[in-house]
Amino acid sequence: MTDLDDEADVAKLSPSKRWRTIVLKTVQFVSPAIAIGCAATVGYFAYMAANQKPPADMAALAVSILKSSDASPEMREWASDAIGIQNDIGMPAKSIQQ
Repeated sequence: MTDLDDEADVAKLSPSKRWRTIVLKTVQFVSPAIAIGCAATVGYFAYMAANQKPPADMAALAVSILKSSDASPEMREWASDAIGIQNDIGMPAKSIQQ
C-alpha cells in the first residue's frame, strides 16, 4: 500500500505505520513551505539593505572627499561607493566630446 488515497487505508495500518505515513507526508509538504518562507525573508532583507540611503554625515564626508583635489584614489573609490556612484562603467570617447 504505497498510495494512500482514502482515510480508510490509513486507518487499516498499524499505529507505527500510520505514524510514519503522517510524518512522511508532513515532511513532504512542510519543508518546501519553510524553504519558501526563508527565501522570501532573505529577499526582503536584501531588498531593504540594497535600497537603504547612506546616513547624511557619511554622504557629506563622501562629497567632501570627491571635491578634494588631494584625496587618494582609494578614498575616492570609497566615496563613490558610499554615495552609490557607478564609476566602473566605460564611456565611449564620442559621448564625452559632445
